[in-house]
Amino acid sequence: MKFLLDTNIIIPAEPTELENIELGTPLITELLRRFNEGQQQYYIHSASIQELSGDKNKKRWQMREVLLDKYPLLPSPPGFTKKIQDSLSIATLNKHDQIDLTLLSAVDADAVDYLVTNDVALHKKAAQLGLASRVATPDEAILIIRSLFPVIPFPPPAVQSRYAHDIDLEDPIFDSFRLDYQEFDEWFRKCKLQHRPVWTIEPDIGKIGGICIIKPNDAPEYEGMPEPCLKICSFKISENWRGYRFGELLLKTIFDYADQNQQASIYITTFEKQVELLNLLNNFGFQIISTSNRGECVLLKMLKFSDEEYSVLTPLEFNIKFGPNQVKFDNANSFLIPIVPKYHKILLPEAEAQLELLPGKHPFGNGIRKAYLCHSNIRKIALGDIVFFYRSGIQSGVTTYGVVEDIIVSSNPDQIARAVGKRTVYTYPEIEGMCKKGEVLVVLFRLSRSNTTTISLKALIDQNIIKKAPQSIASLSFKAAIWLKEQIIKQP
Repeated sequence: MKFLLDTNIIIPAEPTELENIELGTPLITELLRRFNEGQQQYYIHSASIQELSGDKNKKRWQMREVLLDKYPLLPSPPGFTKKIQDSLSIATLNKHDQIDLTLLSAVDADAVDYLVTNDVALHKKAAQLGLASRVATPDEAILIIRSLFPVIPFPPPAVQSRYAHDIDLEDPIFDSFRLDYQEFDEWFRKCKLQHRPVWTIEPDIGKIGGICIIKPNDAPEYEGMPEPCLKICSFKISENWRGYRFGELLLKTIFDYADQNQQASIYITTFEKQVELLNLLNNFGFQIISTSNRGECVLLKMLKFSDEEYSVLTPLEFNIKFGPNQVKFDNANSFLIPIVPKYHKILLPEAEAQLELLPGKHPFGNGIRKAYLCHSNIRKIALGDIVFFYRSGIQSGVTTYGVVEDIIVSSNPDQIARAVGKRTVYTYPEIEGMCKKGEVLVVLFRLSRSNTTTISLKALIDQNIIKKAPQSIASLSFKAAIWLKEQIIKQP
């Protein structure tokens, strides 16, 4: 697909000085990144270069001229099309308006698919000419790319985004595949030719500890599968790396991919003997709907929901069935939980701007289901409630939210240790030490959303969400919770 960029897109993308950075610069940067990720073609028009060359600040123009050299020019741009000539008196228009019509002529002549601009007047001209559907704002352009072309989101820590043809089929992890599927090598060859997306976890360099192969926008093979449907073709954790929650780490990547690419459902087939995998999938809302001709269980996870489903399900049931990205805030209370940087780094690594040297080595950081321990006296938190995490320290702010799965209050270290398993950042001696100081509140939660860009303390104070940096768990109003959620989702 081909996109033509207006000057008001190019200028924010190429600030010549720090003070030239505009509010729209991050969005334009994301748009260009998505163009590159999706291998979309984008151009600038020679008329735009001419317009920019009229900058009275000659030094700025000289710098911008160098920066613009990396943008390909639209080859052989068409002149004014007949539709535009017949619709408007071009000769009576000023130079700027004529350049606008030149850009629209490129669209009308099908030299490009879309013109991307923030110019309101240009959008109005496009509407007059019946070209409104092919003139997009940067937001709309990103939506177009997301809707029409699968994108590979930045994977969680320790997960590598690859393609099938990059994978070494001699890796031991494939031995079990061949036992169950005699035609595995032939099938994998097709995956290579189709450039199927693959995610791997390689705790040992050159050795695969976990792998997942997907097929986006697959035609549903079974009844009851809403489209577009994402098929998980292969999902395997090496026997040598069980216990590190690599399964949840891969699922987290799949859910993010499905969310960003607006998939309506996800399905996978697996044999009944794969008890661990079946349990994992069941924990995240996959349900058996059929049996394949091989005798495998067919499991489906729905990602879209009806008004009735939203109404009748509890917040926790809703998150399990349609989440983890989908959260029901109605009929749920929300809380703000402070967490020190040390524990934030290893419990919530996906929200860290700089990953540790060996990301993924902490099992509790890999999972979607996590645990938080503290000595708070608050006892109002219940199943299905929403918890937002506020990282203290230098880079303070809200980074993450999740849905409460269970609450435990105890001073018995064994009881707590059994409950939290590998979810928690605390060692058993640390749990013992906490129990000696009094009852420990254990919050078991499911991670929903996180972002490396924090919602700062200043923003929280400006929004009257809190008055100062939180020292203990605090209740949030419904309005505050919705605002926080929206900020985390929309942050780049």
